[in-house]
Amino acid sequence: MSSSLRRPAAARPISKPSAKGLNSHNRWSSLANLPEEEDESDRLSNLPEGVLLDILGRLDIADAARTRILARRWKEIPTMLSNFFITVGSYDDEHNRALTRDDVARANATVLGATRSLLESRTSTSLCTSIKLLRVQFFLGDGDVTSIGQSLANTMAMNKVGSAELTLFTMKESTRCRKDDVLTYGMQFKSFFDACPKAFSGLARLKLENLRLAESSGFPEILSVCKQLEFLRLYNCDMGYLSLLEVSHPLLCELEIVKCDFERVDLVWLPNLKMLTYSWWVCEHDPLSFDYVPLLQTLSLTSMAHGTRCSS
Repeated sequence: MSSSLRRPAAARPISKPSAKGLNSHNRWSSLANLPEEEDESDRLSNLPEGVLLDILGRLDIADAARTRILARRWKEIPTMLSNFFITVGSYDDEHNRALTRDDVARANATVLGATRSLLESRTSTSLCTSIKLLRVQFFLGDGDVTSIGQSLANTMAMNKVGSAELTLFTMKESTRCRKDDVLTYGMQFKSFFDACPKAFSGLARLKLENLRLAESSGFPEILSVCKQLEFLRLYNCDMGYLSLLEVSHPLLCELEIVKCDFERVDLVWLPNLKMLTYSWWVCEHDPLSFDYVPLLQTLSLTSMAHGTRCSS
């Protein structure tokens, strides 16, 4: 690799990164405290700081973790990132999710490896900055999910995290999910939730899909544990066909309910709710009741029964 990396003609060789240069990126200032490396043959360690920052900025989190083995100076660099996006891919939109159990296992194993390499190792160094944004996505159903959840819980306990976001995918997208699938995914989620409640307690944003939970231990219980939650998205979720969902939370600002089989959603106590999206409900009568939502500003409704949409 060293033979393919050439020092730019105008670049000034450095033995120690400049604190001034790193501060301009607002996330690497502590890199200046790293010990000097004397190995002149290590071209990576001698690259200008701007090049180092540009390289890591173009990598996904798994590749960023692997850079720790390239050179001694790079060992701690990835752990000092302030934004972490640890994902299995982009599945936010409803695509044909043609995945096997092996695909899911491999994807979650990658997430677990990156989580352990980058997040857990932060506790062993004093050079790390606080985490501004922690965004994690993985699949339900694989055995690694509990390990991922415990790693997230440890990270939030040991580090100051500005905003933490969790997205849980299912192996099948909603159009392929049958009743047995959503029941299975619901049980998988409940098992994960019960095993890692501390991973949920510090979340600011949570996205769930394709879950059917029991009424006695459903979404109200999740809201009671997610005390810092500001955003919640439920896609194809319910607590039984035509079930009732009561929502109360002191901090929730934005709520999205899409293609869920609730008969009615009661907004009981949401003093900070500003945006509500309720799309494709199945009942023929009014799907919402409003109790205490004093700050609600934006409301978007789409009816599956009548094919109508309104927003305000």
